[in-house]
Amino acid sequence: MGTGTKLLSYITGRLITIFLIIIILLMSTFIAYDCANIYVILEEGMGMRAEAVLTDNEVSSLEQFFTPHFLSTDGLLNGNKYAEYIIADYDYEIKMKKVWAWPWSTKANATIQEIVSDISGDMRIKEDIEKDEEEEESKPTIPKWDNGEKLVHLRKVNGRWLIDEVILERPLEKFD
Repeated sequence: MGTGTKLLSYITGRLITIFLIIIILLMSTFIAYDCANIYVILEEGMGMRAEAVLTDNEVSSLEQFFTPHFLSTDGLLNGNKYAEYIIADYDYEIKMKKVWAWPWSTKANATIQEIVSDISGDMRIKEDIEKDEEEEESKPTIPKWDNGEKLVHLRKVNGRWLIDEVILERPLEKFD
């Protein structure tokens, strides 16, 4: 083997190594970018969803975080078990357990833990309630939130990550 062949082999090996390092750096940058976007979407979107369900706020602002499919099929948003209550206060906490998205993929999954606690409020006053019933000062029993570890499916639509489905995997009362 001649000196020229050895030199060419050495340079080719170094160029391939440099090229692979650049590819790995680019991939890790895009993966980190997508995971950061998903993290923000989950943090903000799930918080706004809880607020919309508990406080009867507008659902239109949720379109920037959720797919139309999710908004039309979500049991909490459509069959609001908190509609009979005026929620004054609640504590909302979310913890990301696992988030991953390949740069070329249009679907991603995340595992989160969501806990809504200390929900306080009163029953909505109905016109047909008699005064005797109003005088009874019984504290209303506000339904508990479905706290737990949840699998979240996300979909990339027009370059943006949106939450497409939330599945309760196991109930939790506190973070793991």
